[in-house]
Amino acid sequence: MLQQALERARAGRKEAESDFFEFLAIPSVSSLRRHDDDTRRACGWVAERLTRMGMKVEVAEMPGGRHPVIAAEWLGQPGAPTVAIYGHYDVQPVDPVDEWVTPPFTPTVRDGRVFARGACDNKGQVLAGIKAAEHAFATGGPPVNLRFLIEGEEEISGDSLPRFVRENAARLKTDYLFLADGEFTAPGLPNLLTALRGLLYTEIHAVGSTADLHSGIFGGVAPNPLNTLAHVISALKGRDGRITIPGFYDPVVPPAPEEVEGWQRLPKDEATLKQLMGVTALEGEAEFSPVERTWARPTLDVHGVIGGFIEEGSKTVIPARATAKVSLRLVPDQDPEAVFRALEAYLPQLTTPGVRLTLEKLNSASPVVCGVEHPGIGAASRSFKQAFGAEPVLVREGGSVPVTIAFKEALNPNLLVTGFGLPDDALHSPNEKMDLEQYHRGTEMVLYLLDELVAAS
Repeated sequence: MLQQALERARAGRKEAESDFFEFLAIPSVSSLRRHDDDTRRACGWVAERLTRMGMKVEVAEMPGGRHPVIAAEWLGQPGAPTVAIYGHYDVQPVDPVDEWVTPPFTPTVRDGRVFARGACDNKGQVLAGIKAAEHAFATGGPPVNLRFLIEGEEEISGDSLPRFVRENAARLKTDYLFLADGEFTAPGLPNLLTALRGLLYTEIHAVGSTADLHSGIFGGVAPNPLNTLAHVISALKGRDGRITIPGFYDPVVPPAPEEVEGWQRLPKDEATLKQLMGVTALEGEAEFSPVERTWARPTLDVHGVIGGFIEEGSKTVIPARATAKVSLRLVPDQDPEAVFRALEAYLPQLTTPGVRLTLEKLNSASPVVCGVEHPGIGAASRSFKQAFGAEPVLVREGGSVPVTIAFKEALNPNLLVTGFGLPDDALHSPNEKMDLEQYHRGTEMVLYLLDELVAAS
């Protein structure tokens, strides 16, 4: 049946691309309220396809949640392992929209790659798994018991799916959980992840006067929240890349020396990173390699500053309030809640006279260590070799998939965390893309994997 499913997948590439483009055309931006209906439309699109292939599908609304959870299952192989496939149907905002070559929700193919928001993150990757299941059902049924757990709040670190998983852990028990939401280490070089960084996303609110003030009349005596935020941001991280929050690095568990040694042999050097980003220099802790800095070291970055006058032209105003959006990527064994408390306690030391600072947490996710001493690792390695012609390397990932810790704690599955994207796919950036060959071969990899997991169990 595997060979029949593979042949069906190869013969149905045009249809698979048509489905992909239809999915991409739905502007499911979960963070923007004006796209709430679109995001739910994307949810319905996915749920309908899972239902069509014969799976039992539940669309669960969690109290207080923004977007529904899709939980689908087919338990038609008694005695075989249960495999769950994760993905998300929501996407990032498209700003700055004027930097897109073609409209972000008008999928456009150039040189074998489709450009659209969500192409790689995560619509192409989750759809590769859905198409694999479709081909398996059409040719006799999957060789495993199969689940899909798909959310619409990944890009806002929402807690609907984590809560759903924890509240329904007993009935969602699974042997393997497959998560494709990343990228190859280099073209032609797939990977399996040993760890993911966590995330703490905050807003620092600064308040000075009761109303905006004229800078000619009050300049020189009026507290300026934007000036204060500039001081705070500068003080939080030195030019050497070190974060200054007291105790911040105390829990950090460094990677094993042999792990770092293996990374040094990968084609991810300084020159490659500079070319990929379009920059002339790298920043950060000079005592650590670029790979260590992106995979195994915590970070602090400012994503935006809001306040004062931002329109064209001039207006001599001292703003009454301002906000900075600041996130921290965390590594094992840092706890987002402990870091939040430490940052909150540190801010009063950094403010300037007359400006009150408050800290708000927007979302967070704990770092995750993925076990690699289980039969699924060999099964996934063989599947990549069959589908892509190369075995995966074991690496870490600098990004975060917030629900992973809930999967690990509630379901305790053997984790298979990887991705079918390429390093230049521009996730979260203008002109996001996905190579269509990666999409199709990703579908084949999942088909091989379902078969290999039966043999490995």
